Amino acid sequence: MKLPKPTLYIMCSIITMLLTCCQQSADDSSQRADGLDTVYTEPKAMSIHRTQPERALVMIDSAVIVGSITPTRGEYLKAITQYGGLNNYHLARQTCLNVLNAIDQKANSKASSQIMEADAITILRIYQLLTSIEYTSGNTPAVIRYATEASRLAHEYGDFRDLADSEGHIAEALAGTGKTDEGIERLKPILDELREDDSFHGVVNYHTVTMRLLHILIENNRLTEIVPVCEAMLKRVRELRDHPDRFSGIAEDFDTSEFTDLAQGHALVYLTAAYARLANTAGDGMRPQYMAQARAAEADLRSLPWSQTMSCERMMSGVYHYLGDFERFDKAMALIAAKMGDDTINVNNFIRLTSCCVAAKMRGRLSEAIEYLERASIVRDSLDARNQREQLNELATVYHLQEEQLARKEAEADARFFRLLTIAIIAGLLAAIAFAVYFFYKRRQTNKKNHVLAREIAEAIKYKEMWEKSQTVSPTPAEVTSPSSNAEKPETPGLSLESTESEETTLFNQLRDAILRDQLYLDPQLDRQALVERFNVPKERIGSAFSKGSPFKSLIDFLTDCRLPYAAKLLAEHPDLSIGDVARQSGFSSADTFSRNFRQKYALTPSQYREQQDNMT
Repeated sequence: MKLPKPTLYIMCSIITMLLTCCQQSADDSSQRADGLDTVYTEPKAMSIHRTQPERALVMIDSAVIVGSITPTRGEYLKAITQYGGLNNYHLARQTCLNVLNAIDQKANSKASSQIMEADAITILRIYQLLTSIEYTSGNTPAVIRYATEASRLAHEYGDFRDLADSEGHIAEALAGTGKTDEGIERLKPILDELREDDSFHGVVNYHTVTMRLLHILIENNRLTEIVPVCEAMLKRVRELRDHPDRFSGIAEDFDTSEFTDLAQGHALVYLTAAYARLANTAGDGMRPQYMAQARAAEADLRSLPWSQTMSCERMMSGVYHYLGDFERFDKAMALIAAKMGDDTINVNNFIRLTSCCVAAKMRGRLSEAIEYLERASIVRDSLDARNQREQLNELATVYHLQEEQLARKEAEADARFFRLLTIAIIAGLLAAIAFAVYFFYKRRQTNKKNHVLAREIAEAIKYKEMWEKSQTVSPTPAEVTSPSSNAEKPETPGLSLESTESEETTLFNQLRDAILRDQLYLDPQLDRQALVERFNVPKERIGSAFSKGSPFKSLIDFLTDCRLPYAAKLLAEHPDLSIGDVARQSGFSSADTFSRNFRQKYALTPSQYREQQDNMT
C-alpha cells in the first residue's frame, strides 16, 4: 500500500525525534556515570557501612545504577551492611539467599553463565557470609551446608585461604554435632600442607586454621592435644618474626610484627588456658607443675604489646578463674559487660555468663553461681527461640520463593504451550493449504491427462468402427465348416484334426464378422458353447481359432475388446444411464467386471471417461 507523502513526512519526523531523544538520554546517562563514578564506588560505601549503614545502602544502589559494580556484587555488599552495620542477621541472610535463588532460577542458561563468570568470587563470598551468619546464630546444619559449598568454590578457584577458612568452619560445626574426630581430621591435611608453605600468606593461613583447631580442642576439653598445637604455631610464627627474608610474598615496606604479635598472643592464650585447666583437673602431684607452666605462658603473653588490647582481655577472661586470679577476672567481665550490655542476647554473652557461673562456683559463691546460671539459661533459651524463629522465617521465605518459582514456571510452561499450539495450528493450516494446492494441482493435471486420454479413446473407437465397416463380410462359419463346402477334404469327426493356422485364422475372421454384425457380444451369456450351438462348429476349433488364429488369447478377451468400445459409446452418448446399466447393455456380467476391464484398457474409470466426454461436449 502506497502512503501519501504528508504521512511519510510525519512518520520520518517522529522517528528522527525519537532517535535524537534516545541519543541524548544515552549521553546524559554516560555523563552521570562518569561524574558519579568517583562517589558511588564499593570502597566509599564499605568505608561507612558500619557507622552509617543506611547511607551505605543508598550508595551501593547508586553504584549498581551507574555501573561501577555488578548487581550481584551490590546485593552482597548490602548483605554485609545489613549484617555488620544493622546487625540484622535475618535480612542479611535473606539478601544472600535471594541472589542464590536468582542464579538457580537461571541455571544452565546463558545469563547464569555470564553471572558466574563476572561474579565468581562474589558468589564464594556470599556463601562465606552465610556461613558466618549461621555460625553466629548457632545453626550448625546450615553452617556445614554453606561452608561445604564455599569450600568447593574455593577449591575450584584455587583460593587456598578461603578453602582453609571454610574447612575450619566445617570442622567446628562437625565438632559441635559430636563428630569431633571427623572435624579434626578435615584440618590435619590442610595444616600439613600449610606447614610447608614458606610464604607470608601461608603462615597467615596456618594461624587461621590452627585457631579453628584450638577452639575445637578446648571446647571438647582435649587439653593435652592443645599444647603441641600451640607450640607448633609459636615455632612457625617466631620463624617468620626472626627470619622474614625466608618467606615470600612480603612487601618491602610491610611490617610483619603486628601479625606475629597477634598470632603469638593467640597461641599463648590457648597454651595458658590448657595448662591452667589441666592444673584444676590433675592430681596433687601434677597440679603445681601445670600451674607453673600456665604462669610461664601467661608471662610470655604479657611481654607482647597485644596483651594490652581489649581482644586479649576478652580471650583471657575465660582463663583468669582457672589461674585463681579472680580480681582480674571480675575486671575483665565488667569491661565485657559494659561493652555488650548486661543481658544481650548473643553467644558471647552466654559464654560470659557461663564463665561467671564457673568462677562464682570456684570461689564458693553458690547463690551467685546459681544467678549466673539462670541468666545464662535465659540467654540460651532466647537464642534457641530466636534461632527457631529465624529458621521458621527462612523456611517460610524459601517456601514462598518456591511457590513464586513454581507459579513462574507454570506461567512459562503455559506460554510455551500456547506458543507451540499456535505454531502447530499455523503449521497445520499451512500444511492443509499446501495439501489443498497440491491436490487441486494434481487433480487439474490428472484431468488434463484424462481429457487427452478420453479424446484418444474416442478417436480410437471411431477408427476401429470405420475399419470394421470397411472389411468385406466373409462367409458364415457354417458355410465354411459344412461338409459340402469342403468336399475335396476328407471328413473328420468334429473338424478338430490336422487344423492348419490359415484355417484357424479364416474361422476366427468368420466368427468375428458374425459376432460384430449381429452384435452377439452384447449377450452376457455368450460363450464358446453358445457359438458351438449357433454355428455348429466343434468346441475345440472355436477355442483354437481365438487362441491361435487371432491376436486374442481367448474368446473372453475378444468379447471384452468388442464390448468396451460399445460401452464407451454408451457412456458418452447416454449420460442418463448408470454404470451398472451400461455394463449390462454392453454384455458384461457385472459392473465391477466392467469397471476393472475398462480401466485396464483405457487407464480411466468409466466415471472419469464420462466426465471427460461431458467436458468435451
